[in-house]
Amino acid sequence: MSITETPRELANLRDAGSASPVLREGALLRSDAPHSGDAVPDGVPWPPAVVLDLRDDAEKSEAHPFLGESRVVDLPLMGGRARLDFSEDELAAFVRAGLGGMYASMLEGEAGALLVRAIEEIAGAPGPVLVHCTAGKDRTGVTVAIALALVGVDRDAIVADYVRTAANMPGVHARSRRTVAARTAGAQLSIDIPEEILTAPATAMEGFLDELERRGGAAAWFAAAGGAPATVDALRERLRA
Repeated sequence: MSITETPRELANLRDAGSASPVLREGALLRSDAPHSGDAVPDGVPWPPAVVLDLRDDAEKSEAHPFLGESRVVDLPLMGGRARLDFSEDELAAFVRAGLGGMYASMLEGEAGALLVRAIEEIAGAPGPVLVHCTAGKDRTGVTVAIALALVGVDRDAIVADYVRTAANMPGVHARSRRTVAARTAGAQLSIDIPEEILTAPATAMEGFLDELERRGGAAAWFAAAGGAPATVDALRERLRA
């Protein structure tokens, strides 16, 4: 498939409110990266009032298609580390830590501060919020998991919502070809990407939630990272049914 034949429907879009009966539908959406010319999806409020783009600049092959329609907030959670040209040492470190370890690393430093900002944006939005990265799996999965944990969604439901991405990954890969082509500029990738990074295993989200629990739970982590209790109250008001 050529870049011009990129599928024109979001491959990993869903309403996070469907994760649990305690949630209000239509308030928080999650997806892979939107492209210009995408079809308008059925069954969700569109366009969203606020869009949280968690990608690095290197992942963007065009201006965000929602500019002028939505308030687009850039929150690059990987801090320039989202790329395909991994060294062998970097890949070896990833294999040792796994996806759960990578997710846990986002709780620290600049990424942790950006996650707090993401929760603040969701809590204070005037309407539906769309959270996305490139695949809608890793950074989006972490952000949504924290939001759901903060409002009292149980662990099994958070994991199940994350795992739903696995079935959508073939479509995500097809849609990401345009961005990948722009990032690699025809370079040959000689290093095999670990299979885990291309899937959405339950163990990855379970490992992340274990780390949150080790820190005293989502609310304790949020407070330690600089989040205000009033933000959690507002988030509950926005997301709970």
